[in-house]
Amino acid sequence: MLIKEPQVPFIARRIAIDLLNSGYVTFPKGMDNAIKEIEEIVLDDVLWEREIEDKTREILAKQEEENEFLFYDVDRRELFKLLKKEIAKEEGFNIKKEDRFDELASFLVKELWDKELIDYDVRDGKIKNIIFNSLMSFLNKEKEARDAVYEKMEHYKRPLVPGSDEWELVFQRLYEQELRKRGLI
Repeated sequence: MLIKEPQVPFIARRIAIDLLNSGYVTFPKGMDNAIKEIEEIVLDDVLWEREIEDKTREILAKQEEENEFLFYDVDRRELFKLLKKEIAKEEGFNIKKEDRFDELASFLVKELWDKELIDYDVRDGKIKNIIFNSLMSFLNKEKEARDAVYEKMEHYKRPLVPGSDEWELVFQRLYEQELRKRGLI
């Protein structure tokens, strides 16, 4: 998944703040109403991708159950990606990051404008680009935060077993610190 469900509120807030800081956008019904709408739209997008991934897993499981030898020497991750791409295409869901964010940003501008949650006097494209850049920036900074946490955990004073409760707790604590440091929460 490109965006995970727990990230949605942070992304929505980041988009609203970036729109406000652009100097082009005002929020006639308040920034909190706009954030709520952005959250709902982004969450719908995330849930749609999850449905596609669930459908992909079901198909793979069924095929593997019917013919286990067919999957004997296959890279399951690669097969998953190919099948997900095909299902997404059938459903009209774009899985390419830049194209998906472009579509999502356009949809957000249209919905926020139609519901009179934002007002601006510049081209729609300018507002769409602000939203697009917010999405890209958030995910890039989030990846940097995650990588920094993995690096710290490699050099942790005592070895932690990946997947253990202790590992998860340490990861979560360090992850939140890194997100704060990067201004993502």
